[in-house]
Amino acid sequence: MLNRLRGVFYGWWIVAASFFLLLICGGTAVYGFTAFFDPIYQEMGWSRAETSFAFSLRSVEGGIVQPIIGFFVDRIGTRKCIFTGILLMGVAFVLISHISSLATFYTGFFLLAMGNTFASGIPEYAAIAAWFRKRRALALGILTAGMGTSGIMTPIITRLIDNFGWRETLLVMVPVVLAIGIPLSMVIRHHPEPYGMRADGKKLADDPPAPTAGEKAAALKAPEEVGLTIKECLATRTFWLMMFFTFFTSFASSTIQVHEMSHLVNVGISRDLSALTMTGITVFSLVGRLGLSWLGDIYSKKKLLIISAAMQAVGVFIFANISSAWMIIPFLVFYAPGFGGPIPLLPAIQADYFGTRAFASVRGLMALGYTIPGIIGPWFAGWICDMQGNYKTAFLIYAAMTLLAIPVMMMTTLTRGKTGATRRDSAVD
Repeated sequence: MLNRLRGVFYGWWIVAASFFLLLICGGTAVYGFTAFFDPIYQEMGWSRAETSFAFSLRSVEGGIVQPIIGFFVDRIGTRKCIFTGILLMGVAFVLISHISSLATFYTGFFLLAMGNTFASGIPEYAAIAAWFRKRRALALGILTAGMGTSGIMTPIITRLIDNFGWRETLLVMVPVVLAIGIPLSMVIRHHPEPYGMRADGKKLADDPPAPTAGEKAAALKAPEEVGLTIKECLATRTFWLMMFFTFFTSFASSTIQVHEMSHLVNVGISRDLSALTMTGITVFSLVGRLGLSWLGDIYSKKKLLIISAAMQAVGVFIFANISSAWMIIPFLVFYAPGFGGPIPLLPAIQADYFGTRAFASVRGLMALGYTIPGIIGPWFAGWICDMQGNYKTAFLIYAAMTLLAIPVMMMTTLTRGKTGATRRDSAVD
């Protein structure tokens, strides 16, 4: 039974392990991969649009696999999913390091995206949503800070590529991911109930006595599942509005993850500074991931999401017009916190509003909100650059689309109860 480990509620150990899982996965498979774009594009002789399509496959995979992962997490737990994902990532890195054709590249990248989805995201979100209630938004914020901190790996990966080559760098990443990811996956526990606890560390022994011995025995084994079923969630207007909020903000964010370095190098900024800018995005996003998640336990998450979308739109507009190095600073100040804020706030609202009964499954379905933007966004930006020689038009369009997320969030009907938690307004939905 895991009551406390060295005096610390075990839920916080899960948060710590999840933080480092997202750091290593995000640093290698997400933010770090922007450093591979130009070297692969230049060596293989493909167009930017063709090369970008591999990154679009990551969103195709998300739309297909994430709902499936959510289903499995809710039924078999988190550790098996994370362990499988880490192994898939290692295989994918080896495969991509040996590519000689677009088909092989697309296959390897799809496998990498699948492994990353299994290893980082829904399983950790589901575990933390189950282990926390009072400090849920903060715990999710710390979790997502792992992905935010992962940007520190981009300059390291860039330097390895420049010194040793992109194929060799991919092979170096294999033992790193396996050696760190597999032990961390063993720390994660899906529900606290099998270990004698409720959310926030409350002991099961403190529950009111069950009427019968059989019911008491069942309570000791069953997770505390409260909230709506998947069918009930899909019947609410708020589910679809949250999905559309993600849809409109994801065109810019998915494209910047792929083309950030290429865009900055294209306007005359050095490759080293471009790599540091990706680090800056992830580090500055901690202001949103941690700061807004902390505020989300106190103030309206809905209003904080509206502020985040406005900041992100301004930042993308600045990014579209960057012409010198100093403009990177206002871009980071506006875009990064605006991008980071919704990452913990949206799942926190989901858990508050819909409950945790089908959290992973609902989270997987929510992934459909960034599937189409993730497919179209990077490819369209690459095509624009092939046609016009720069990315400006694409990012101006994406800045306008990000603004559309504001009225969408204003249409939601989230209200706050006496405890400060978000509750469902059944009269509206």
